[in-house]
Amino acid sequence: MSEVSSSLQAFECLRAQINPYAEEVWLIALNSQMEAIKIEMVFRGTADHCLVHPRDIFRILILCNASSFIMAHNHPSDQVLPSEQDLILTRKIHQASVLLQIPLNDHIVMTKTQYYSMADHGHFKKWKKNKDLYLY
Repeated sequence: MSEVSSSLQAFECLRAQINPYAEEVWLIALNSQMEAIKIEMVFRGTADHCLVHPRDIFRILILCNASSFIMAHNHPSDQVLPSEQDLILTRKIHQASVLLQIPLNDHIVMTKTQYYSMADHGHFKKWKKNKDLYLY
């Protein structure tokens, strides 16, 4: 299992999976040592839209006993900045992650050549290997 403890490592982990024609949402489920225990595409949409439901995200994370996770999705338009809908979704998933105590480490928006990390831009606490406290 490979460690995924930075946004760059997450991007590199998913880079080859990027679909140039349709938005997709991916999860990287992590164990307590920040090692990937599952990488899975959970939703596929159209060229500019993808429906996402938190229940499906957390079902996967609970079934693989994830300690934390990274969510990522691509923008086929090659616009790397998150949309308002991306930010709303991130807040919803983050709130659910707090309730279920499965920390969302990052939400990454990807294009073929670049990425935008919400954690690196202050939307989340910085990456930590051993999260003793879970306060947001």
